[in-house]
Amino acid sequence: MKIAILTAEYPPYISGGVGTFSYELTKKLAELGHEVIVVTRSIRAGRRGDDGVRTFYLFSPNVPPRDVVYSLTRMRAIYNIIRREKPDVIHDVGNLAGYMPYVSKLAPVVSTIHGSPTLEEIRRSLGGRDYVRSLLFKLSHVIPAKFTGSLAKLEVKRYVFVSKFAMWDTLRAVKDEELRKALLRRSRVVYNGVDTKALREIANSVHDVDEGSVVFIGRLMEYKGVRWLVKAFKHVVDELPGAKLHIVGDGPIYKDIKGLVNKLNLEKNVAMHGALPRTEAMRVLAKSMVLTHPSLAESFGIVIAEAYAMGKPVIAHKSTYSYELVAETGAGLTINALNEREYAEAITQLLTDKNLYRRLSQRALEVSERFSVEAMVKGYLEVYREAINEA
Repeated sequence: MKIAILTAEYPPYISGGVGTFSYELTKKLAELGHEVIVVTRSIRAGRRGDDGVRTFYLFSPNVPPRDVVYSLTRMRAIYNIIRREKPDVIHDVGNLAGYMPYVSKLAPVVSTIHGSPTLEEIRRSLGGRDYVRSLLFKLSHVIPAKFTGSLAKLEVKRYVFVSKFAMWDTLRAVKDEELRKALLRRSRVVYNGVDTKALREIANSVHDVDEGSVVFIGRLMEYKGVRWLVKAFKHVVDELPGAKLHIVGDGPIYKDIKGLVNKLNLEKNVAMHGALPRTEAMRVLAKSMVLTHPSLAESFGIVIAEAYAMGKPVIAHKSTYSYELVAETGAGLTINALNEREYAEAITQLLTDKNLYRRLSQRALEVSERFSVEAMVKGYLEVYREAINEA
């Protein structure tokens, strides 16, 4: 099968989860013998052929909104590459095809939806920088896509959502019942996958796990809940003076969180690592006992899958994403992260109850295979075949 991947992020130019997702997917598809081409933006034009994947890097100015600038200025080049390569299926990883709907005339299109309406609603409701970023993203992406959509209609054979919650949350926003039913027939759920083998190798290479340690990995934004985590950890330290919290990530509230750590006199108990390369972040995870994920909303939560691959239990905010990824799997605890005492009690319990920890750790390893790259690729190959057969 010949597969064209359209993505705004791909190594070595990665700034978020979409780039990692694109790389893991294409690498495994190529290993299975499929012909894969990637069309992506970069700071310089060029081509590369690595591990059976041919990558077309199209120059795009590094000015916001980057996705929109890239799609609108390079749409003709993207179209010409797809027309010349004649793939069996086009996989739109980052919702780029909405700016160039005529590509669906060249091959059946599969589109992955990484977000959800509730996530954006929560980000906007918290106000401040989260609200501004979310509003600018919506304005810069929706208006151009609607304009190009008025010129030509994009036909998507299959929509793939990264979780059941993301699918139902998106479809519930469609008011037309017949349209909603039609979209449901074309919708599938395929969990994002992680390289479980590589992650276990990292975990096995670490022999000095820090007893009493908890880690958060993610962008520091209000909806991620790090502020409530730090406040709760003050109570944990009152019970367990040697407890350690690692915060890995950067973002608009980094200075606020650092100030809160100082205000609560937690400098000796909280290590703020800032942004780290992925491998280094995974080593911090491997050396910690527990991953905590207090985000108010997520479409998926790739770091949870990474923690499971290492046998690390998860403590997450009680939300729709955590019900699906944590409560249903039985590999962690869900709590109300806005309740400092409840949050602190869960952390303390998991750090001190060895039987509970051992049970949840074993369960994490057991469920990790459903979030593996192999499971993800198997799901996408089934979707590709459906799209091709329907064309």
